[in-house]
Amino acid sequence: MRKNSAKFLALAAISTALVFLVGGCASYEAIHVSGTEPEVRLNEAELPAGVLKERITEIDTSYAEPRTIYRVSHSLGTSKDSVSPGNNYQSLWRGVRACSWLALNHQDPREKKKYALEGIYLGRKARQKTSVQAEAYYYSAICLGALLDVLKEPNVERLQEMKYCLEVAHELDGTCDYGGPARVLGTLIVETSDYAFAGFAVGTLEEGIATLEAACGKAPKFAENWLLLARALADAGEYQRALAAIDKTFACEIPADYSVEHKNWLIQGQNLKADIAIKIDDSVPATAFEPK
Repeated sequence: MRKNSAKFLALAAISTALVFLVGGCASYEAIHVSGTEPEVRLNEAELPAGVLKERITEIDTSYAEPRTIYRVSHSLGTSKDSVSPGNNYQSLWRGVRACSWLALNHQDPREKKKYALEGIYLGRKARQKTSVQAEAYYYSAICLGALLDVLKEPNVERLQEMKYCLEVAHELDGTCDYGGPARVLGTLIVETSDYAFAGFAVGTLEEGIATLEAACGKAPKFAENWLLLARALADAGEYQRALAAIDKTFACEIPADYSVEHKNWLIQGQNLKADIAIKIDDSVPATAFEPK
């Protein structure tokens, strides 16, 4: 699959109302909480409010840039040690966030798989705690995508769970992670659109483009949104629109928490622009270049 900065890595108009999505959430979660994912050891002791506040600060500080395997692993460990009855959700979703980064950025495929599975387990636990906050749904989806990526084996059930989580996250808070739910969902739709014959598509290329446009609307200054839209438009042969999206990429601000990735997006945008230029030239009939 193509990869975004999260390396996978909402439909522009989701007709299903939020109340329906959340209402259907309980039965879906009940089916999927158990499974083959390994059970993770979590803290079960009550922690004082002051300690919990310090732990959350430590978790977020360890996750902040510059991110390294060691620092994000520390964020994950502290998250698991801080799942107090008074702080279940806040620690759990941060643990899923750490797992999603580790599953995408670790160099060892075995470790990638381990963290993806752990994140899926923690995400399902977190989603049991609340149905009105987006983070657990969003980072659960990234972990599912990371697992699909490392296994290289399409799985309809995981694809559908990923799509479900992203749709719910988008409805709950479409601005999460700079339009992340629509960005990841749009990428998922685009990447699977060629596999409708095998039953793996979760939408059409046109729907994927519309979803990525929704991400750009949620966070118009976030470069990756425009870069992924440009790629999808180029795939659709809409080169002029793709070039316009690339120009938007170059005009975006550098986000404080994605500064390293931002530099890579600009390089990718420049490379994509060059590729499109070649395709545009190749699309012109040879007679157009004949000297008069």
